[in-house]
Amino acid sequence: MAEFIVSFVVEKIAEQLVEEAGSLARVRGRVEWIEGELRRMQCFLKDADAKQDGDERVKNWVSDIRDVAYDTDDVIDTFLCKSAQQRKKGFFRLSGRYPFVLSDLVSQWKTSKKIDRIMRKIHEITDSRSTYGIENIGRGGRSFATDRLQEKRRSSPHACEEDVVGLVQDIRILESRLIHEETRLCVISIVGMAGIGKTTLAKKLYHSSNVKKNFDYCGWFYVSQEYRPKETLQNLVKRVTGLPRAESEKMDKEELEEELWKFLEERKYVIVLDDIWKKEVWDDLKVAFPDRKNGSRIIFTTRFKDVALNADPRSPIHEPHLLSDEDGWELLSKKVYLEWNAKTNLPPWSKELGMQIVKRCGGLPLAIVVMGGLLSRRDTTFNEWLKVLQSVHWQLAQDPTQCSEILALSYSDLPYYLKSCFLYFGLFPEVYEISARRLILLWVAEGFVQPRGQEPAEDVAEDYLEELVGRSMIQVATRKSNGRIKTCSIHDLLRELSVSKGKEDRFLDIIHGEFTVNSLTRSRRLAIHFGVPPKNAPKARSLLSFDICEPSFQDLRKFKILRVLDLEGVYISKLHSSVGNLIHLRYLGLRGTWLKKLPPSIQFLSNLQTLDLRSTLLNPIPIFIWKLQKLRYLYLNELEEMAVNPPTDASLANLQTLYGIFINQTSCVENGLVKLTNLRELGLQGDLLLQEEAIGKWIFHSERLQCLKLKTIARLGDLSKNAIPKLNISSHPHLIKLHLKGFIAKLFDAEYFPKNLTELSLKGSFLMEDPMEKLEMLQSLRVLKLKHSSYFGKEMVCSSGGFPQLHFLKLSFLNTVERWRIEDGAMGRLRQLEIIECKRLKIVPRGLQPVTTIHKLKLGFMPCEFEMKVQERQGENWYRIEHVLPM
Repeated sequence: MAEFIVSFVVEKIAEQLVEEAGSLARVRGRVEWIEGELRRMQCFLKDADAKQDGDERVKNWVSDIRDVAYDTDDVIDTFLCKSAQQRKKGFFRLSGRYPFVLSDLVSQWKTSKKIDRIMRKIHEITDSRSTYGIENIGRGGRSFATDRLQEKRRSSPHACEEDVVGLVQDIRILESRLIHEETRLCVISIVGMAGIGKTTLAKKLYHSSNVKKNFDYCGWFYVSQEYRPKETLQNLVKRVTGLPRAESEKMDKEELEEELWKFLEERKYVIVLDDIWKKEVWDDLKVAFPDRKNGSRIIFTTRFKDVALNADPRSPIHEPHLLSDEDGWELLSKKVYLEWNAKTNLPPWSKELGMQIVKRCGGLPLAIVVMGGLLSRRDTTFNEWLKVLQSVHWQLAQDPTQCSEILALSYSDLPYYLKSCFLYFGLFPEVYEISARRLILLWVAEGFVQPRGQEPAEDVAEDYLEELVGRSMIQVATRKSNGRIKTCSIHDLLRELSVSKGKEDRFLDIIHGEFTVNSLTRSRRLAIHFGVPPKNAPKARSLLSFDICEPSFQDLRKFKILRVLDLEGVYISKLHSSVGNLIHLRYLGLRGTWLKKLPPSIQFLSNLQTLDLRSTLLNPIPIFIWKLQKLRYLYLNELEEMAVNPPTDASLANLQTLYGIFINQTSCVENGLVKLTNLRELGLQGDLLLQEEAIGKWIFHSERLQCLKLKTIARLGDLSKNAIPKLNISSHPHLIKLHLKGFIAKLFDAEYFPKNLTELSLKGSFLMEDPMEKLEMLQSLRVLKLKHSSYFGKEMVCSSGGFPQLHFLKLSFLNTVERWRIEDGAMGRLRQLEIIECKRLKIVPRGLQPVTTIHKLKLGFMPCEFEMKVQERQGENWYRIEHVLPM
């Protein structure tokens, strides 16, 4: 983690030396020297981070570097904050050469002294490498602790666990894939987080009599995190062919591959490669495995989806699930029985406490097995079990089988730029479903996201999140219809790891009731889960509150260098004017606070990037918001018809997302909003026809637009007054997402829509002609949603060749539609279908038979006859049926 901290501070200093050249003029030379020294230390930190767990000297050295990086960051941020306050008061000299005021000389002197102390500390750190005898840092290698843990984890096919629970369905599915799938050599990957039972499942398959009798050779090989190509190949040849090690050591790589190839060439084989961490493993080894089209198989176990997909993108990944409470209790009780080596009955009260212990383990088999072993060594009394329940996470951390350390291997393997993103999950409460968009904007505001050419930081951050999911560190709670992550969560034990590591690195702290002042005043990020925040947090960069009660703190002057202030869901009657002093603030989250008024001091937040005012009572929009020149994301209140009248000189050139704009007769579109042409996402609602020409001009010139959402506010009377205006969007090359909620007299021709449109949603359109006839001609469309009152006809037809790219289709509340005709060759790539409350719908002439690609079908409030018809194809295992409530 120190590698990230130093890298982050170095890049930040480089930016500030450019952006704040005037303010930093008198200390520039010394700040540049510090920057250079930190860059040199960076070269050693990757190796030092890996070794510090096994060497207290290295750990202390790394801690010293981290602290000096933090101190440098604090000194510069505090100094810039004071300089900004002086400028705001207007007491600065006229000459650009001397930007500091007389009253600020004391501040300059103090800052200079602090910088001198930092420079002395850096000299001491440099000298301490030889003093502590750790000059070999930077020469590679791993810590003794990591090597010892890897040795403990080395799997063997002969140690097959008997106390296995909840894998019957997994074994059945994978046995079928091993025996009955394609004749080509397939790689079947079992992917999941540490401790979920990947190796246990692979062992069950390896020992299965059904598998044994279908293969000529069954082999097992443990790969591990520390992969050495030639050594791995030598061990594999020895394990599979029995070739003595002395002979294999004389062979080069090509000879070893040939030896393995010859042994397997005439055999139908299945080989388990356990615990693979890198894509290079299969890239190096695959040439040694012959494909005689005889149904041979390779089984992978890995924590990483990209490893699995790299090996065989055509083979579906198998992901074991966490255990249910019932299965978890069965495993826990089995483990207790097994350790007792007896069938002694557990007391009646044991199940209630045991189920609570299982819940604390989050359904993770490894953790449950560890707790079962612990309970078996305790007296079987209510009080003893209660003690264990109250200290589950602590017990797992102390466990001699090192459950926590096994989980920590995944953290240690993270690239340094992902470690901060993972630790950030520790700020959120347990069992909390986190909005992916909120998380991404927080990461960007924190400065965690590294630039990648011209790619927007938010897109890079989304890739970071997907990578954490792919590494089985984070779980996807829900995905959007286009496949992108909507919400995510973290397993309790991994969250415990993020909190533990975060506190160790002074990265974060949690306020839950009482707290120690000293620890909180040193932490960089604070999350309030319950209780009162400290009155003074001079080093805090982030403050997130999840306590819905009105916070007792109001004056924010003691949090002077905050970058993030997220109060989403917290009841706030008013926001103190001192918020305007937070000149480093990048993110201000006020969603769901029911705030009625913003203080005018908001206009001084010159670095603010995200302002979230959804579900507040603000009205009208304060005019000073339009002075925030670095604003990128502005979410306005969708609960109120907020008047929007930006000044004629409004020019938020960096604004990319704008939602919640209400349009009426007095809205200043022509001379205000029309200047915001760099938008990527735009959401408008209201009487759109009243400003049709101005809106059309605005959207036409917004050439970077990727997502457009238009919603007319329903008025009684003539539907045409609630119509969606016809806009010229056909030439927008980047517009891929279009949501239209409002009356459309006649659906626009296919040529009207952007050629790259991938997602379309219609609601309240009151169309009388079948929309499929035109929409199926959209060649790039992947997601289509026809929602409530979008179509009022009786028949829909999807013709052969139509919707060539459609993956997701949702039909909801189309209560007049009686027949849906699907021709052969229609929707040739459809994978997911949702049908909600379409009471009269019948699919003719052969139901869903023409669509052979569906993997998932969701039904909600459909007639029994319709559901019975669907059940006819359930046995083909080509989709999973779910019953859902209307959405």
